[in-house]
Amino acid sequence: MTLFFDRDVGISLPKALLELKLPTPVEYHQQYFEIDELDDVWMPQVGSRGWMLIGHDSRHHVEPAELSAVKQYDMACFYLWGSHAKRWEKALCFLRAYPAILEADRVTTRPYIFLVTETGLLRPVPVP
Repeated sequence: MTLFFDRDVGISLPKALLELKLPTPVEYHQQYFEIDELDDVWMPQVGSRGWMLIGHDSRHHVEPAELSAVKQYDMACFYLWGSHAKRWEKALCFLRAYPAILEADRVTTRPYIFLVTETGLLRPVPVP
């Protein structure tokens, strides 16, 4: 399993996780795509690789092109709390949720979407 951080998370968190040698592979948007690349272009590429998407955009289940990619590529998506939070608050949220994210991927059939709360709890988001 590889964690892929969307551009809206920024590069600080994924780079910190790489520096800390998180036991799960970490990739991020800016390594592969232009910053303004459309979701319907990069999501199929991420999905076809089987990477787990982590980002702040909580509309993948309502936007037609994005929902299509989620379904077609059996994507695992996590809507991370903290789009306007400080970087350390985002990191804390992710680290609190990390064990639950791993467990969710182990026991949940893809495609799926979870909302990650500020305290690191996961809440399922229906995939229509």
